[in-house]
Amino acid sequence: MNLRKPAFFAFIFILVLCVPAVLAAKTSVKDLPPRYRTWLTDEVNYIISNDEKEVFLQLPTDEDRDKFIEHFWALRNPTPSAPDNPYKDDIYRRIEYAKTYLHGVHTDMGRIYITLGEPKQRGKYYARTEVRPMEIWFYENVNPALPPFFYVVFFDKDNTGDMRLYSPYMDGPAKLATSVLNVNNNKASFNAIDRALGREVARTTLSLLPDEPVDMQNAQATLQSDVMLSIIKNLPNHPLTKEMLNQKQFAENVSHRIVLSDEYLDVITVPLRDSAGNFNLHYLLRLHRPADFAIGQADKKFFYNVDFSARVYGPDGKLIFKQEKEVTKYLDNVEAERVRSSLFGYEGWLALAPGEYKIDFLLSNKLNKTAYRAERKVVIPRAPTQGLRLSDVIAFSDAQGVGPGRDYLPFTMGGVKFTPLSGDELTFVPGQNINIFYQLWAPAADPRSFQGKTIQVDYGYGRMGAAGDAKTVHEQVAKEQFDPFGSMVTGKKISLADAAPGNYRMVISAADPDNPQKVYSSLAFRVYSMPNTAPPFDVYDPELADDVAKGVPEFDRALTSLVYDDKESATKWFKAALAKNPANEVARSRLAELYFARQDYADVAALFARNPITAETDEEAILRAAESMAKTGDVPRAISFLENAVHLRNNSGPLYLALASYYRGAGNTQKANEMENKGKELARQ
Repeated sequence: MNLRKPAFFAFIFILVLCVPAVLAAKTSVKDLPPRYRTWLTDEVNYIISNDEKEVFLQLPTDEDRDKFIEHFWALRNPTPSAPDNPYKDDIYRRIEYAKTYLHGVHTDMGRIYITLGEPKQRGKYYARTEVRPMEIWFYENVNPALPPFFYVVFFDKDNTGDMRLYSPYMDGPAKLATSVLNVNNNKASFNAIDRALGREVARTTLSLLPDEPVDMQNAQATLQSDVMLSIIKNLPNHPLTKEMLNQKQFAENVSHRIVLSDEYLDVITVPLRDSAGNFNLHYLLRLHRPADFAIGQADKKFFYNVDFSARVYGPDGKLIFKQEKEVTKYLDNVEAERVRSSLFGYEGWLALAPGEYKIDFLLSNKLNKTAYRAERKVVIPRAPTQGLRLSDVIAFSDAQGVGPGRDYLPFTMGGVKFTPLSGDELTFVPGQNINIFYQLWAPAADPRSFQGKTIQVDYGYGRMGAAGDAKTVHEQVAKEQFDPFGSMVTGKKISLADAAPGNYRMVISAADPDNPQKVYSSLAFRVYSMPNTAPPFDVYDPELADDVAKGVPEFDRALTSLVYDDKESATKWFKAALAKNPANEVARSRLAELYFARQDYADVAALFARNPITAETDEEAILRAAESMAKTGDVPRAISFLENAVHLRNNSGPLYLALASYYRGAGNTQKANEMENKGKELARQ
């Protein structure tokens, strides 16, 4: 989820637009009127981005500053347009707490508390003769730029009562233990802390990350914790923080349109398996009336322009990833007339790991500034290990062969593209046929082993609440139609010749003679004498093939696997995504993290063997790669690798410190001291 710079600059531009003024020459902070100087330096100093600060300092009047501040808080309001702002209230509550209990907002404790909020747990270790006064704060799920679980440690560095932020690498256990005479002896100090406060506290002095492998034998700290501390100090400027503001700005822009709920929109969501045996959530959003969709005209050409977004949330309510598309096309006269008389729909699919999700859909017509929003909770099943499973049943109006290699299209199975029916389209006249398709799922097996075997399928339908008019159609389906992964697409055309008007329910049941327990699925439809339904006009993302070629589905599936702590699957899918798109730095970083956690150092080093690091490469991934090279015995390569890294990231203290440690290990004391001094200087900033 890397931030594209133009997107955030667009956000800043929009922020400026909220202030109807021409930006003046930059005002220095000390020259601001007192209340604005206080706001900038004592209230939002840990949450305002550098770009926002630059804009604020260029505003010429107090009225402009007031409007900026109002919009600043509104953009961060978790409940937009509500009369109160819980985020703003919480920030000022944190400020008051820091002033009352943490010796002010400019102390290390004050900074962390205001930035991250109340820790989940706090451990206080005072009045210990062997160890300096310490506090350990434990956080979880604070910001997507930070690990899901981590510690922050403070200690009384100078015996003055001033609790300073502790760095495992820059300080080390030797700065904490008072009972060890040698102030540089981290190993002895670690053992002293272990005896005095226990193994968990001692381990935390080497790493603030609970899942990071730690060398407790030699009491050596890595630089991963320092990278995290650097992110915390600069959290407002992190790409993921900016991305969250972009999302809020997007939502705010949408709120200025006419937003209609899903009562104006038919929504179909159905998990279906692809030819590789993976489940994908296919979806369709279709408007109820042709009049609900607008087309434009320019230079005697007709066109449409829609925005679509699907935001995928995990069981904890946190955003996992989003799918955003813009679809626009010029139309000739015939196409324009067809669109005007049709129900506009948008189709797509999401690659999701097994589990429960909430999906927020938004379909926006940019021409009439109308947006349609819908929310669905979905469950992606696991592949069955025994017996049969039956997918949802989908009625369709059309089925077209799409040829080989195009099974990536929405609602496409076995080379056939189906056009689903929805809403009022599920109303039929007596004598009409209803066409349905669905999938059967079974355990993976060689289809040849099913030769001569069948599955019994029954289609029963009748009016709900009416006795005596139910009908049943029996059918046998050859089991050898299953693919090697255990999936089969099948369906039926059922005549409604004798169907009386009314509301109907169709129940499909399937049973395997080898396992006679039946499985069921159902479909509701209507039969009336005069349906009046416009035909559908469905579109999908024209760049869908490019996304598939670039490994976007594999990347999304990896992200959702991590939500359910399925690291094995996440590793598999990140690896597949990176194979399709070697430039996917997020996939490489996540893969490096997973390999490193299981101490597969050769695999981490191999990730950086062919493709060099770029300006987008994650800093933690760089450190993991260098350490992995060293652990596999190639210290010269680790040094060369980090030399290139600091050339690209010349403001990173942890990278310089890591390079210093490898220079020192190689016996180059002069270079080591030079890099260490540079690293410490940057780390103190």
